[in-house]
Amino acid sequence: MFNTLHRHRNLNLVVEKLLDISRESGFSTDDIVKHAKIDLSKPLQEVETPRIIECIYNYTKDEALMIKLGQRLDITFFGSFGFALMSCSNFKAVNKLINRYRLLLGSGLNLNISYDSHKSKSTLRVSIGILKNLQKRLITELVISQSIYLIKVITNNDKLNFKVTFQHEGVNNKELYESILKCDVEFNQLHNDLTIPDLSEEKLISANSAVHIIYEEQCEELLRDLNKIENFSAAVRRILLQAGDDLPDIKEVAFKLHTSESTLRRRLKDESSSYRIICDEVRDVLAKKYLTTTNLTISDIAMLLNYSEAASFRRAFVRWNKVTPNDYRHSNS
Repeated sequence: MFNTLHRHRNLNLVVEKLLDISRESGFSTDDIVKHAKIDLSKPLQEVETPRIIECIYNYTKDEALMIKLGQRLDITFFGSFGFALMSCSNFKAVNKLINRYRLLLGSGLNLNISYDSHKSKSTLRVSIGILKNLQKRLITELVISQSIYLIKVITNNDKLNFKVTFQHEGVNNKELYESILKCDVEFNQLHNDLTIPDLSEEKLISANSAVHIIYEEQCEELLRDLNKIENFSAAVRRILLQAGDDLPDIKEVAFKLHTSESTLRRRLKDESSSYRIICDEVRDVLAKKYLTTTNLTISDIAMLLNYSEAASFRRAFVRWNKVTPNDYRHSNS
């Protein structure tokens, strides 16, 4: 997943595991490959993955497909990043590593880890960038299921008290999901969260400082390659689109691009742009997506895009598109 060849191999592995799960449920691999239009002779491209996952899910009607997949992709799936995780000294170092190198996990995926000192617990919050709603749901379930599996592996503890919340519907799947994940699962919640007890000082069984230095250096090199920038406007736009609804501030974007805030502002100005202009462009893209693919009210969309009131959003949308949000929705429905 971290150089081009390894990324393609890992994406092909995802499909192979999905085909294994489907075959165990009595589905023909040839039929699924034909239905999803998969060419197993060629390396899979990242942009194809959500579509293929959705096709296999729709074909098999297996509600727990991604939950099952998450329990089958071991830490080697992540290449250098996975080995860097395994060799961390403790879980605090794991958190730091994830926050530093989460861009290596793939485009569109945003992970945030927070710690509540009062309740002695950590929360991994998952959000997915611009994808169709079903694809977002499936990828989210995969990330949370895989996170549970990996945490158990690196801590050598399969009795941790996890709790999972999903934003999407799925109350009928509660018992099924809980039987696989071995933890409490709730649906129709505000966020996609994985909550675990405080593991900040948890020692990892595979901790190895010398090995960790090697793999962290590889991660750093991969991150530099990923962030080689010719056009800062495009790079900022990519990060904001990956973030989806939760747009980061310019300081966080500058950190991800390995530069200072002042340098980023200067480079954007040199390109006749600014952070505010790009934010507006991304909000416009998201607004159009919500208007054409969801039944969200104008007030709901305004709130998702961080406008204090619907009227402010309407004015901005008219400024961008010369048409009101309602008129745009009706003309594109």
